[in-house]
Amino acid sequence: MSSMVDSLFDQYERGTMTRRHLVQALAALILPAAAMAQDKAPAEEPLVRGLGVNHIGLTVADVDRSFDFYHKLFGVTKGWPATLSGPGIHLDFPVGYISVDLPPAGAPKGAITHFSVSIDRIDQDSSKKLADKINAALPDCKARAAFQSNDGVSTVNLVDPDGVHVQISPKDGK
Repeated sequence: MSSMVDSLFDQYERGTMTRRHLVQALAALILPAAAMAQDKAPAEEPLVRGLGVNHIGLTVADVDRSFDFYHKLFGVTKGWPATLSGPGIHLDFPVGYISVDLPPAGAPKGAITHFSVSIDRIDQDSSKKLADKINAALPDCKARAAFQSNDGVSTVNLVDPDGVHVQISPKDGK
């Protein structure tokens, strides 16, 4: 834009543009930007501020084989059980984890069952309030508060428009 302004002043100084035309041209350059800035809607606040991906859940054919693979690939360590019953485990990273478990009967192996997004803080009371807030704004997602007894963490579980399972978890929770 500065080169355009310079060009206008050069034309004025050479006498090929009147002062009136210079002022009109400058106004035409500046006014649309100011008008557009005023018309621009303020950024919409999200329903909840996500901090990053907390974990993903995978169904696998063999939990031990998956641990060996991810341990060799990334150096994960075995974490707490993924469920209270069954062989599933959490494969821990320094930040986040992969939850691996056998699929239910008839379900595919090698599928992502869900992903979880971290938020600052969530407990049993705030998870119910957050689920209600999400359902009021996005009723088709069927948000519900949940307490996971295997790790003592409160979450909110929902589905996106394509049926992908999404979980909202505390950043410092498991």
